[in-house]
Amino acid sequence: MDRLLLLISFVFLVNVQAVAEDKDVLTRFFRILPEAQSHAVYGSARDRFFKPESIKVFVWNIKKGLEFNWEPEFKKFAEGRDLILLQEAYRTQLFNNTTSAFDGIRWDMGIGFLYRMYNDQATGTMIGSNVDPTEVIVKHSVDDEPVTGTPKAMTFAKYPIEGRQDELLVISVHGINLTSHATFVRHMNQAQAIIDQHTGPVLFAGDFNTRTQMRTKYLLNMIQKNGFKTVTFKNGHLRMRFKFTNNYLDHAFVRGLSVSNAEVIGQVSGSDHRPLFLEMSVDQ
Repeated sequence: MDRLLLLISFVFLVNVQAVAEDKDVLTRFFRILPEAQSHAVYGSARDRFFKPESIKVFVWNIKKGLEFNWEPEFKKFAEGRDLILLQEAYRTQLFNNTTSAFDGIRWDMGIGFLYRMYNDQATGTMIGSNVDPTEVIVKHSVDDEPVTGTPKAMTFAKYPIEGRQDELLVISVHGINLTSHATFVRHMNQAQAIIDQHTGPVLFAGDFNTRTQMRTKYLLNMIQKNGFKTVTFKNGHLRMRFKFTNNYLDHAFVRGLSVSNAEVIGQVSGSDHRPLFLEMSVDQ
């Protein structure tokens, strides 16, 4: 199946390969910041730490907020959430106005790249939280997407927990897509390196682009070896699938946390992905 997908990707890319290889052409459309400059922050958190008994989470690949119904759906789904993990965040004026309207939420964005033709508007992964992080790390994928020549950004944030010395590590991931299995492994290994250094609870969630069985198997083996539990959504069959293989793309994994409720919002028109909701508590 991986060979078939690579063939499909090759057919799709063959007509644009000359452009993709021409860095001068690509740099007219996209601008990539150094990793150290790829963290953007705005908004102000209202709380000093998370309550360990209940942390409400919302995860969504928003397809850059370009669908007609995105704004009202986002306002509805994000309301009352303690953590908001976004993929394909895209800082248009509408996006900025919509997210800034949430009182008491700080937004930390890991910028993948900027669109030159649209006034350097940034796109990437993002974490919104009602608690100020103690540390935020942005990692660019080692490999670039083949058409655009741009990296994927992964956003890591650490948060204090009431009554505890350890902290909650939250990872918003958008997995590298139209590339080989080896590039996927390298991308996940970047998350692995940060997780290895963290002793507290961890939430690892987003659009992993696990479009092949090989990718899915690698990811599940990786998280199992690291003591994670897979979040089982009671209507998980509604999550987005890759159309050529039927593999799920969106996942959530936890370590040192217990999930009391997890569901997928099945009826949405604001994105091609469906939002994930979960409520979790910190293990004693």
